[in-house]
Amino acid sequence: MASTTNQLYKKRSNVWNHFTLTNGNMEKCNYCNEKKSFSGGSTGNLLRHMKTKHVTVPLQRSTPQVAEESNSEYLDNPQPSTSTSQSTSAIVHSSITSSSSIVQNKNNYQSSIANFIHRPLPLCKSISIDHQLIKMIVKEYHPFSIVEDKEFRKLLNMLSPNYIIPSRKTVSNSLLPQMYEMVVQRVKDKLKNVSAVCLTTDGWTSRNNESFLAVTAHFIDPDNVTELSSVLLACTSFGESHTADNLASFLKTTVDEWGLSQRITVVVSDNAANIKSAIEKCNWRRLSCFAHDINLIVHCGLGEIEPVITKIKDIVSYFKRSSHALAKLQEYQKQTGNPILKLKQDCPTRWNF
Repeated sequence: MASTTNQLYKKRSNVWNHFTLTNGNMEKCNYCNEKKSFSGGSTGNLLRHMKTKHVTVPLQRSTPQVAEESNSEYLDNPQPSTSTSQSTSAIVHSSITSSSSIVQNKNNYQSSIANFIHRPLPLCKSISIDHQLIKMIVKEYHPFSIVEDKEFRKLLNMLSPNYIIPSRKTVSNSLLPQMYEMVVQRVKDKLKNVSAVCLTTDGWTSRNNESFLAVTAHFIDPDNVTELSSVLLACTSFGESHTADNLASFLKTTVDEWGLSQRITVVVSDNAANIKSAIEKCNWRRLSCFAHDINLIVHCGLGEIEPVITKIKDIVSYFKRSSHALAKLQEYQKQTGNPILKLKQDCPTRWNF
């Protein structure tokens, strides 16, 4: 009966969920395999071991339902020991249940400890999330400060609690340059197998009066000959004077950086005298931009209908000035079943949109 009493006590104490019976009065820790002795069902020695060696492991864990149901049934409906066979049966049944509980406790150990302690995020996973974060910022035109937004940080924490969100400076000074270098190398590898390249170049001025120059390469990818591929080689703030020599130097430097100097077949540009001269200085064949040519031709023909154009501009200006008139125009478009369109004023530098 002493054995039966110990088994019942064992099932009712949470500390037994963390030890496995070896032999006699020795128990083996499920975490460090250290053996601890116990006598008379006392758990003091085992409790001290858990509190000093495994402080992060919660003592109270959900035990297998089979063992609980067996325990509850045995305690609520005790069987009288009227014969040796009945006592033996109870002991055997209790031993089997205890063994089953130990096996199932071992199976549940991994999931229980994982729920209690957050495992560190693998380095490869952290890098993957960093890359996706930079892609989102670049492709969706988000500001770097998005990583400081409260709700955005909460979202990332819910999705991956162990992910360390980079700071704004880390994004701009480290992660973005790393992504840039990675993309540059990928484009260079792609251009290595290209036999001929066509360039297009253009310049413009921002609202802050800052001048920019861009160069784009167009080519047929050997891995996909059915589609025209294009990559932006440069989009640079150009503070120097837009002379032919300065523009030619910029074009040569850009092409040399990408290793394309011997594969340029033609360069397409507008008809400005400085860029035409710059391309000639590079000894490249030049083609005039077809869209620019069409625009010049149209402007030459507009002189004959200048009075009509002036009246149309005045009408558009009226609707731009009066919100009441614009609302009336939109209401009329609704009533007639036409799509609601906005009037656009003519702008010589924004004709191709």
